[in-house]
Amino acid sequence: MKKITIISISVVVLVLIVLQLLRPKFAENAYLKGKLLLDSSLYSEAIAKFDKAIWLKSKPLYFSSRGLAKIGLIKDSEAVIDFSKAIEMNPSVSEYFLNRGVSYRKLKEFDKSLADINKAIELDNSNAKAFYNRGLLKASQGQFDEAVKDYNRSIELDGSNIEAFYSRGESRSHLNDFMGAISDYDKMIEGSNANADAYKKRGIFKFNIQDFAGAEKDLLLASEKEKNDKEIFFYLGQSKSNQNKYDEAIEYLNKAIKIDGKYSEAYSVKGGAFLKKGDFTNAIKEFNKAIDINSNFLKAYYGRGIAKALMQDYRGSLVDFTRVIEIDKNFAQAYYNRAVSKAILEDHKGALADYDFIISKDPKYAEAYYNRGVSRMNTKDEKGACEDFKKSLALGYKPAEKMVNMYCGTPSIK
Repeated sequence: MKKITIISISVVVLVLIVLQLLRPKFAENAYLKGKLLLDSSLYSEAIAKFDKAIWLKSKPLYFSSRGLAKIGLIKDSEAVIDFSKAIEMNPSVSEYFLNRGVSYRKLKEFDKSLADINKAIELDNSNAKAFYNRGLLKASQGQFDEAVKDYNRSIELDGSNIEAFYSRGESRSHLNDFMGAISDYDKMIEGSNANADAYKKRGIFKFNIQDFAGAEKDLLLASEKEKNDKEIFFYLGQSKSNQNKYDEAIEYLNKAIKIDGKYSEAYSVKGGAFLKKGDFTNAIKEFNKAIDINSNFLKAYYGRGIAKALMQDYRGSLVDFTRVIEIDKNFAQAYYNRAVSKAILEDHKGALADYDFIISKDPKYAEAYYNRGVSRMNTKDEKGACEDFKKSLALGYKPAEKMVNMYCGTPSIK
């Protein structure tokens, strides 16, 4: 019996020794299986394999990989713990700091995120992903100039990362560099990323540089790929309207409104299309709808004021232009149009105050001088009126010449 017992113990010891020797191999096999699952976005299954690998052999790469799988499951708080363990075991790997920095950014711990990404760059200044992610971090904090610099560096290091072009285009658009944004989206669309969002964004950028035909082309392509995006139809409507295609503009704006019945901007632009068509009654109806939704909608009040003035409802236009000025005290064109309405209603003193404001804001506004001259003449200020008519003529407003000849003697253009 003793002999058998001794032999049994020896076998167990031998098995344990063999198992101990094979643990690294078993761990690596579990890790590689986990890596395949991670690459296939099967995050929970990947974590199970990484758990096994870590149980068999504690390695920083295993912890980091498990952290990536947890990011995939939007468990960034847990991912930070794994990345921290990897860093503790090997603080010389750039990728570990970068991964933790990404999780900190998603957790809105921006200072920690920046510290980690800076460390990743310090350890490897050729890490294109680190520069890209620092760009994302800076953009999320409104530092678009700095973000563009980081995207530039990332693209220099790795021009195959299409997301870097997308993100740089977004930041450039915030800096009103629409030409630069368009060039980045051109790069995206050349590849396999010609999706609805890419065409939509490029179309909006083209709209912002007043390339309305180019905007229309891109937005139509976007609308073929995405049928339920109100912004696509909204910008299509604006692009059509700016090309004097008012009926088509109204058609697309109706599509935007069908998607969102509370889309006040679409009602306002639709009102503008009717206004440009000369259909003032329908224009006012659309502006009314926009204002019902948003009682502080400056453009809708202004458009409605113009429509009322063109329908010779000058008192109604005064109300709307006054409301515009209440919303924005520096909206010079509202003062101008209010002054015109006041003058037509023979409130020349009231008109003069508005013209004074406009001219103080824009001393080269020739028509404002001319109209102020008319109101001055109506308040018996002939000297002041002549000064304004002459100034208007000097600024190139030809109708002022008749007034100068009639009331002020020989005109002198300086």
